[in-house]
Amino acid sequence: MANKVREFRKSKNVTLEELADLTGISQTHLSRMESGKRGLSLANIIKIAKALGVDAVELTDEFDHEALSLASDMPEIAAPRPKGGDIENLDIISGAGGGGLLSVEYRDDGQISDPAMSNGYWSFPDNIKAGWRNLDGIKAMPVIGDSMEPTLAKGSTVFVDTSHTYPNPEDIYACDYGDGLVVKRLKLVPRSESILVISDNRERYGEPDELNRQDIRVYGRVVAWFQWRG
Repeated sequence: MANKVREFRKSKNVTLEELADLTGISQTHLSRMESGKRGLSLANIIKIAKALGVDAVELTDEFDHEALSLASDMPEIAAPRPKGGDIENLDIISGAGGGGLLSVEYRDDGQISDPAMSNGYWSFPDNIKAGWRNLDGIKAMPVIGDSMEPTLAKGSTVFVDTSHTYPNPEDIYACDYGDGLVVKRLKLVPRSESILVISDNRERYGEPDELNRQDIRVYGRVVAWFQWRG
């Protein structure tokens, strides 16, 4: 099934980026579907078929013709939710002190499952977007607390690359180690199973915590941030 999608996309000279724009499904999600790492839902089959100008039955034989026909006529499938910008802004809090939301859930098409968690998009000129290799996987979120000062001021917005979930190299990551979503500097301890969780505000928060690598979940790497001055 996945090979048929890739085959038809290439035969139509459509890039993954173009297919993402046409369907409203992220490039990352489409790539995983084509490689067989994610299954193809009925809704996504219809969206892809419409975008490529082919019949859904040509892409898959996992659904009967009646189901495909009925799904094709559903407006919420025929017209995917339009994207309003380059990077989705999540209306959740990542703490730089206390923790915030534990997780963010996504639908099969890569869109956030609860629209209340999203309150808009950031848009950038092409020269800025070119600096991000995984634009579809980046999410913006506000930060509270002062544990990462002076690097991150209270009220900053961080841009998190959610495809980068292995904490190497040493950098700032959105993570959870038991108290909710936080933004911390992470550093692997060589030749060990340990990881250092570092607050840049050492004067107030003291020395790093040393944890087992298995005890921390990394949601993504902070690749940029925005903060007001003055």
